[in-house]
Amino acid sequence: MTESNEAQNMHKQMDEMNKMLLRVISHLARSTDGQTSLVLRDLTQISSTMAALKHSMTGYLSTYERQVGALVGVGSAINSSLGLKRVLEMVMDSLIALMGAERGLLMLREPNGELKVRVARGGDREDLAQEIFSISKTVVQQVAETGNAILTTNAQDDPRFGRQVSVAAYRLRSILCSPLKIKDNLIGVIYVDNRAHTGIFGNNDLSLISAFSNQAAVAIDNASLFDDLQESNAELQIAYQATLEGWVRALDLRDKETEGHTQRVTTLTQRLAQAMGVDEDALLHITRGALLHDIGKMAIPDGILLKPGSLTDEERAQIQKHPIYAYEMLSPIKFLHPALDIPYCHHEKWDGSGYPRGLKGEEIPFAARIFSVVDVWDALISNRPYRKGLPPSEIRTLIQKDSGSHFDPKVVDTFLSLDNLAV
Repeated sequence: MTESNEAQNMHKQMDEMNKMLLRVISHLARSTDGQTSLVLRDLTQISSTMAALKHSMTGYLSTYERQVGALVGVGSAINSSLGLKRVLEMVMDSLIALMGAERGLLMLREPNGELKVRVARGGDREDLAQEIFSISKTVVQQVAETGNAILTTNAQDDPRFGRQVSVAAYRLRSILCSPLKIKDNLIGVIYVDNRAHTGIFGNNDLSLISAFSNQAAVAIDNASLFDDLQESNAELQIAYQATLEGWVRALDLRDKETEGHTQRVTTLTQRLAQAMGVDEDALLHITRGALLHDIGKMAIPDGILLKPGSLTDEERAQIQKHPIYAYEMLSPIKFLHPALDIPYCHHEKWDGSGYPRGLKGEEIPFAARIFSVVDVWDALISNRPYRKGLPPSEIRTLIQKDSGSHFDPKVVDTFLSLDNLAV
């Protein structure tokens, strides 16, 4: 980590003072006076002491800044909206940096009460095999049972680990282990260790890891709640989608003439929307709107909806109310609000002659403008009991002709440029 401005200023001041001392020493060195020699000796000692102090201060500031950086890292994890896996990695890497450790281990308590390793890392952020942490079994067990952090400054001579082969095999010297607790409930354990040549943890480190573990536990608990919420949301989305498809299936079963129409127009609407640059979030709502575009027809009596002959003016007016019925059915459902544009507005026309509200031009929601072209295409290309579907070339001509009157010209241009429209 780069030194702070404060540390740099201190170093600069010490360098300036040392330069002044050296100039005085150089001047006095030319004198032969005995008293001057004593002063010279003292000044030389002062200069050496300042150099040692600077070196010591540099190490202290480096350690301090490293620790502050690690604590800021875990603080960021607390306030983040990251998944549990990423937060565990951040906590582990921050802990190793904080303690200047060679290796680290993080375990979480499973629903059955057992502690399971979730992250095992080296100081270089390398993932390590869990097996090399066999020493941790004894330490972790004690920490889990007592709820207190453990420090050992000489693991090889510590009677608590005397029977642990890995202590000697790995030449472990210093070990720190601390519980992760939320409101006195153990949720896991964090562990770090060092070999003999890298340094020894002290009592200050014990206090530091205990403070760190309190923050880490909060970050981990928040991430767990976030993951649970994401999982619940995914399950809810699946349930919503199944419900929508059930409604559509019910409508298809009711009107055999248009069976399969909904799925076809939904798929083609997705293609057209993507070709027009619609992003994934908006595409989800467009997809739902396409699926539900005719849901309002469930409120139309069978005698009108399934009538084999021509409709009267009154019956046609009733059919044209199905976008209003769709709005009334769907608007109380909050999660479907962004999908209402297609069921409510797909019969509006670019020139304002459509229904139910007579919207004109860009007053018509973009999703409805996209869908209306697709809906007409599928209606004309599909076979009906009373007529055969039209050839694609003829439908292209009709849609191009209605560009600027029935349809948004830009949508028409993009639609007609799609490949494999007849499929």
